[in-house]
Amino acid sequence: MNKVNKAVFLDRDGVIIEEQGHYNFLADHVNINDGMVESLQILQEKGYLLIVITNQGGIAKKLYNHKEVKEVHKTLREFFQTYGIKITDFYYCPHHDKVGKCLCRKPDSLMLEKAMAQYHIDPDQSYFIGDTERDVLAGDKAGLSSILIQPNADLGNYLDQII
Repeated sequence: MNKVNKAVFLDRDGVIIEEQGHYNFLADHVNINDGMVESLQILQEKGYLLIVITNQGGIAKKLYNHKEVKEVHKTLREFFQTYGIKITDFYYCPHHDKVGKCLCRKPDSLMLEKAMAQYHIDPDQSYFIGDTERDVLAGDKAGLSSILIQPNADLGNYLDQII
């Protein structure tokens, strides 16, 4: 099938929600970064699918579990829905390189590749926004245009690189 969709892939911690210097795994500790609602509304209006890509190595370290990660994602989905924003999907890697190797943990690109295949996404029209070098490396491996932002920055300051 032809790749007909375009997407903006977003790292979760430090891009969508505040990076607090420790694992963000409790839904009631989630703080949405400034400008996120307005930025996602603009991207959605421009026809981009919005997909979250996040490493969640705390699962492998047994600091939290899949249920807690899914609860944070449910909270985010519901929050953005109140503003008319649809998060297409959430992909997360539960592994950590100190516990075992995998192909999905960023800077590898398997999560991005799976999402592109599932949603028929054209990498030439798509972007990955992250706040670390490993995000940029993953996006580059997947053939996306990668945008490195400052942790917890207002995404609106970077939209001119996309639209």
